[in-house]
Amino acid sequence: MDKKIILAILAFSALALVIGLLIPGGESGPSQNQPSQTLPWQIEPTSDGSIRVFGLTLGQSTLHDAEQQLRSAASVNLFAEPEQPPIVEAYFDKITAGGLSARMVLVIGVPPEPLRTMYERGARISTLGSGARKVTLTDEDLISVRNYPIASITYVPRTRLQPQWIHQRFGEPARRLTETGGETTHWLYPDKGLDVALDNKGHAILQYVVPAQFSRLQAPLADQSHPLP
Repeated sequence: MDKKIILAILAFSALALVIGLLIPGGESGPSQNQPSQTLPWQIEPTSDGSIRVFGLTLGQSTLHDAEQQLRSAASVNLFAEPEQPPIVEAYFDKITAGGLSARMVLVIGVPPEPLRTMYERGARISTLGSGARKVTLTDEDLISVRNYPIASITYVPRTRLQPQWIHQRFGEPARRLTETGGETTHWLYPDKGLDVALDNKGHAILQYVVPAQFSRLQAPLADQSHPLP
């Protein structure tokens, strides 16, 4: 067969797969050829009460594992909000999972003592507009932090989503809370450790935590949202 025809067929097949994933009412589940746990709705509970998503197990897989799985290097910084404990975040500007392009932020589970040490010997500290401090880690700490487990995952798809898409992929949520102002609704799935925040324009943020820690996602919504009927 002519080489140009083969390339055209391959390109069309790839486009059809992406369209099938993005359009509600398209493919109802992952393809048999799709590697398991690589799509945002493929959430697998583990025997110890955690979850596995994007090929990563919260509380077990490390930042090093994530970089290998996502085939991308993360930008790692330490952030300290006023009156809040510091956290280490690993930011992936562009990842592709199952044909879906997104940004991703991992919170790394660094214990308090080494976290305090990392903060104190940071290579550079800058203050952000919010008042938070951004700390550039030393080369030594950048190496060591990659061996700590992932505590949570924030997934921000570049494609706008519709409510029916979320319902089709994740099912009926346990609760839906709309933030004051009515622009953003949170679809809460405690058993999956998942909060899907969707605004009126289709911008979505998906946050994954260990189900036993789901209250730390839901608690901040209590005073700034109301349940939908």
